[in-house]
Amino acid sequence: MDPLLTSSTRAPEQPASSQTAESSEPRFYPRPMGPAFESGDERLNCRQLDQQLASLESDTYSAKPGFYEDPYAGASIFVGAVWAPGALAYLGYSGAAEYYEQDRVSEAQNRIEALRRMKARLRCYEY
Repeated sequence: MDPLLTSSTRAPEQPASSQTAESSEPRFYPRPMGPAFESGDERLNCRQLDQQLASLESDTYSAKPGFYEDPYAGASIFVGAVWAPGALAYLGYSGAAEYYEQDRVSEAQNRIEALRRMKARLRCYEY
């Protein structure tokens, strides 16, 4: 098998049972991951790789504003400090939404990186 197609996150000395135990734990921070290869990637040609790359590109965009650009965060702080402390709960929601948004974008970027490596292996960039 091609070494570019194999990606393993566990060290060779770790048993497979410890791999499943780690993956079931909750992720409190994004862990660095390698490119996400899928089964059937080795059968794709350059045109199919380009089509998949184009369809994944929109998944890397994020419409969620940052903390300081989010008008709801400012309103939540103001309303929570002056009238209703329950309004501060929006800040927790906003942080969780930001985490899941970054996780979604990271997965798409990892998949794009895998497809770019496949294109390089197939020499699609050469004319």
